[in-house]
Amino acid sequence: MLAVALALPAKTHAATNQIALLVPDTMTLPDPRVSAWLDAALEEGLKITVINDTQFLQGTTPAQFPGLILPDQVHVNASDALVAALENYTTQGGQVMLVYDFGALTTTGFYSSPRSRLSNLAGVDYVLYDQLGGFMIGLGPITGLSSTLRTIQVAPGKSMVWDNTSTTDPVEGVSGYVYGFLTYPSFVTQGSYTGSALLSSPNFGLVAGLRTFGSGGVLFVNLPLAYLKGQTDGMLMHGFLRYFGTNLMKMPRLSAQPKAKAGLVLNMHFCAGDQIAPAQTLKSWGIFNNGPFSIVITAGPDQIAFGDGKGINLSQNATAQQLVLYMQGKGHQIGSHGGWIHDYWGANASESNQSTFEQYLVLNKQSIEGVTGKPSIEYAAPEGNTPQWSINWLEANGNTGYYFLGHTGMAPTRSYRNGALLNNTIRAFPVMPFGEYATFEEFEEFGVPASSITAWYKQLMDFVVKNRTSRLIYMHPLGAVDYKGVLNSLFSRATTLTQNGQFSWYTMDTLAKFAQRRQQTTWQATDTGNAWTFQASNPTDLTDMTWVLPRSTYNQPAVTQGQAVVTWDTTNWLVTAGAGTTLTFTSGKH
Repeated sequence: MLAVALALPAKTHAATNQIALLVPDTMTLPDPRVSAWLDAALEEGLKITVINDTQFLQGTTPAQFPGLILPDQVHVNASDALVAALENYTTQGGQVMLVYDFGALTTTGFYSSPRSRLSNLAGVDYVLYDQLGGFMIGLGPITGLSSTLRTIQVAPGKSMVWDNTSTTDPVEGVSGYVYGFLTYPSFVTQGSYTGSALLSSPNFGLVAGLRTFGSGGVLFVNLPLAYLKGQTDGMLMHGFLRYFGTNLMKMPRLSAQPKAKAGLVLNMHFCAGDQIAPAQTLKSWGIFNNGPFSIVITAGPDQIAFGDGKGINLSQNATAQQLVLYMQGKGHQIGSHGGWIHDYWGANASESNQSTFEQYLVLNKQSIEGVTGKPSIEYAAPEGNTPQWSINWLEANGNTGYYFLGHTGMAPTRSYRNGALLNNTIRAFPVMPFGEYATFEEFEEFGVPASSITAWYKQLMDFVVKNRTSRLIYMHPLGAVDYKGVLNSLFSRATTLTQNGQFSWYTMDTLAKFAQRRQQTTWQATDTGNAWTFQASNPTDLTDMTWVLPRSTYNQPAVTQGQAVVTWDTTNWLVTAGAGTTLTFTSGKH
């Protein structure tokens, strides 16, 4: 049975509040395999610094950098001297996150025999090339206790029950929308693991674990995290980074949420003419009195094929126009659901036909703006078909956020695709699935009980509240009208949490604009002996930027310059900035 430990050995306070990321001396920066870590840390609100082997070998200690990430892909070759230095650093109290193939090869490019030289740190034998050859890497599902998966930021719905022998805390496997259980590469491991296993492969051994090593600790993650993020599966990199920095090292972080307040984006898709009547029913139930929601519309006259007349035909449809204006008047954001003719775009748009399909983005945007009188700045692709060129076009035309079928289960992110970050401002809003499904139509088709959907929405809201994060859920009016009880439960729960000050409905645009302003925020924490001094600045406005400081490590902060309010919950201090461009606050050490 898997077990989870939430704390490494107590660490002494260090002269820096930054994690170091170790790269070889020969590394030329920027490199997307390194930037993936830096961007993930930025989004998670953690401070991270790149150092090279020479700097580390000159005597880096836990007092200088209390935590060290040994990343995948970029540092596959390592010297024996570096391996020895890493063990020494950890023995002295350093906390290490050892990822996948770091140091798998010697400096001359060979696999060490008979196992990785980092096996001693990891606590298990791996990179068993001599014994297994090309079969030293397995590809299969990964599992963990439900509670462990939530702790590493795998939200409810991004895992499915694998073994329900224990109904209170079942073993679950990481899963994906449509695909079910997902498969991941991990090195085959051998030997008994002396730490606490976090993730396992039913076929290939340990996938992630936590153990002490001397006065320090090692979080071993036997997955190619940066590679996965580059291929639109960034959830595990972000989750382990958050777990390492926040749960284990008790580091401060800059929240990705305004005022660190949790929330959901409800993305409602109007695909065709058959969505209008059920949306009128939702209106009669008062559904649109909740929110604000992100509502996207396919505006053309057709749905499946040209001339079928099944589309909304927004520019000529007075009923649909009145509904759109009603929803906009209720504060909902009205955006584009792709390219004019829903199913045709979904089936045919590709990386090679921008010259044909760009016009449908233009037509859809113009039709919606002609009704709303406002810029259409949110987007969802029909059937999730999102060619890279369409994102480039959206970004160039003022869009701030888009629904995305990559990175599912994550909070909003600047999306890496094919190993690179190609869009600097527009945010991807990954869909949040419930196992293999995500919409009411799917729940109905595959017999998912209404009680299970209700329970999932509750668990998801509780998850975002606990972790002060956000996720995107989506639905169509046509499916939603069959689940009035589920909707009532969802919005009742959200209202209660909102009244308690714990939750907010967000639009994509609200979170994306906040993320862009937050990205321009610079901050640092300086050790002054018996306290930390935090200094922050933003070129335009710090309003609602919130620092989250673990109460187990920090005393109640005091604002010494600028505007901010200090509040707290059971585990954290919250320092929320007011108006202004600079802020300074201090926090004493325990």
